[in-house]
Amino acid sequence: MDLFLFGGGWRPEAQPFTYRRFVQRAGSGGHLKVAAVVAVEPDTDPVATFARYAETFSQVGVAPQDLAPVYVSATQPLTAGMLLDAAPTAVFVCGGLTPLYQAALCHDLSWLRLMQERHLPYGGFSAGAAIAADQALVGGWQVEQQGQQVAVAQEEAGEDLDLLTIRPGLGLVPFAVEVHATQWGTLSRLIHAVHAGLVESGWAIDEDTLLEVSDTAISVHGLGSAYRVTRGPEGVAVSIRVGERALTAQESARALRR
Repeated sequence: MDLFLFGGGWRPEAQPFTYRRFVQRAGSGGHLKVAAVVAVEPDTDPVATFARYAETFSQVGVAPQDLAPVYVSATQPLTAGMLLDAAPTAVFVCGGLTPLYQAALCHDLSWLRLMQERHLPYGGFSAGAAIAADQALVGGWQVEQQGQQVAVAQEEAGEDLDLLTIRPGLGLVPFAVEVHATQWGTLSRLIHAVHAGLVESGWAIDEDTLLEVSDTAISVHGLGSAYRVTRGPEGVAVSIRVGERALTAQESARALRR
């Protein structure tokens, strides 16, 4: 299964390098239909949430009839039947509260088996990217050190959780996935998660940046960078991959006008 993991962000100039790559793969069989999965959050209008993604997809050439909303919640999780009704060529899991997306998507995996059987690509934005991991880092902004809770990220990035929290994910990648890396300071959270042994390794993705994962390679595209965090005999190591930009600025502007 081909994976397209988005670190968040809404800058239009990033879309030819990020969303367009996902759409090209989704329509590679000659037909395009993306199921956009939105988790219903308290005090949030899910229809408005879907509309924001629909506007973004329209800027890379996706017509309204080629994008189908699928609304889920912790009490109405995603099922294979919901996907069959949408008849998609790809699935795109939107962003929001990561613990909520984990509860709505990571318990009944019949829909995921259907995707794998049909070789459908998976796109995940922010929370949708984070839950792709085998062990998903769903939130928290503190770790326990010597009996005390120590901040390792901004409290606003904690997803309503205090301690770093790992929960079962979709198992699409063997590493943890962090998002909004530079913008929210979550790279440090991933470093501490690896250092504490909560996860073996991980990638932290900047906003407006795509981590593309196939069976044979990992590549980074977009305006920012992705950071690989691993643990070795001498401690935690971080390596940086700068996003590739296949288009010039002028080509990007023309692509967005099409």
